[in-house]
Amino acid sequence: MSGGKQVLSAEALEKAKRELNEDPATRQVHLDKLREMFNSRPDIKFRSDDAFLLRYLRCKKFNAERAFKTLVHYYEVRKEFKDIYSDFVPSSVEETMKKGIHYMSTGRDNDGRRVFIMKPGWMEPGTTNVVLMIRALVLLMEKILEEEETQINGIVVIVDLSNLTLSHVTTLGPSNARRIADVMQNALPLRLKAVHYVNQPKIFDTAFALFKPFFTEKLKKRLQFHGDEFDKLHQHVPSHLLPSEYGGTVPEFDNKHWREAMLASEQDYIENNKYGFPKSSDSLGGSSEGQDPNTGLKGSFKKLEI
Repeated sequence: MSGGKQVLSAEALEKAKRELNEDPATRQVHLDKLREMFNSRPDIKFRSDDAFLLRYLRCKKFNAERAFKTLVHYYEVRKEFKDIYSDFVPSSVEETMKKGIHYMSTGRDNDGRRVFIMKPGWMEPGTTNVVLMIRALVLLMEKILEEEETQINGIVVIVDLSNLTLSHVTTLGPSNARRIADVMQNALPLRLKAVHYVNQPKIFDTAFALFKPFFTEKLKKRLQFHGDEFDKLHQHVPSHLLPSEYGGTVPEFDNKHWREAMLASEQDYIENNKYGFPKSSDSLGGSSEGQDPNTGLKGSFKKLEI
């Protein structure tokens, strides 16, 4: 999922240099170093185009070793969490996306970050498939990670806990909480800059106890709790990016823009799904078309122009 050619602003390039150790003059050297590490894991078919690998280097401040570790884990969770990554295409979650659980801003805050809002309390226990809810979340994150501005600036998350009940907490469970935290923090090259909790119910302590053990120490320091004090939230997130229910100027909580963008990229997801650990049918003599006979790897080595 390349997302097409993108032109970064001078400001974004300067930020990437200052915060992420990115230097256009040596960018390709780091990309090639990261690709060389693929040889240590011949059991994985790595996607290897510059645009894809660059997001991992940026997330790990151009430390190729750390970027490689995260990239390997990306393929490990895709193998381990089979129910989430099975049928991992937008069309499989189209109806789930319409339930009003996920929201991504179409604009950016003053630091160039997207704002993502999630309403787990809008999940209907016994009706909404929690696996599809998680899959929709991850598919959406994969989509915004195509954006170089987002790779550099990161995202801000708002967790709206209105309508959350014990039934929701039980449905989610510690296993799913662990999986969400693992993918978001350790597998996706996502810069999580802040997490804001709003509309916490009395059951909040029970719900929060599910996730807290899986948060990194860095993320724990970036948590903010606002209740229904939206003026306080606006000190961190501009009101022009927020739906009206949070005192913002966006008319409604709607993800139609991103839902359509994801569906339009269906084929890109299908292509990306071809990488990782080979399926049993492939390892037992499946098609090797397009693979290097020496490494078993396949991928494009296109130069990335910024």
